[in-house]
Amino acid sequence: MNKPLKPTDIANRRCLKCNKEFLSQGAGNRICKECRQINARLGPITEAQLALQRGAKRLNGLPIESHSSGESSFS
Repeated sequence: MNKPLKPTDIANRRCLKCNKEFLSQGAGNRICKECRQINARLGPITEAQLALQRGAKRLNGLPIESHSSGESSFS
C-alpha cells in the first residue's frame, strides 16, 4: 500500500501545463522544467491579458458578472 505524500516529498508528479510526468521537488513544484522555460520566454503577462485568454467566467454554463463588492447575486 502506498503511503500519502507529504508536501515536501520529492516524487513523480504531473505537470499542470503539459500533463507529462516529471520529478518534482515538492508539492509547490507542479510545472516541469520545459514548461517553466516556455513561461519564462513569454515574459510578464498582465491580469487583463490573462482574463482575455481565459474567457468569461461561468457558473453552470451562465456567465458570471464581476462585482467589486465580491458578493454574488444568485437567485
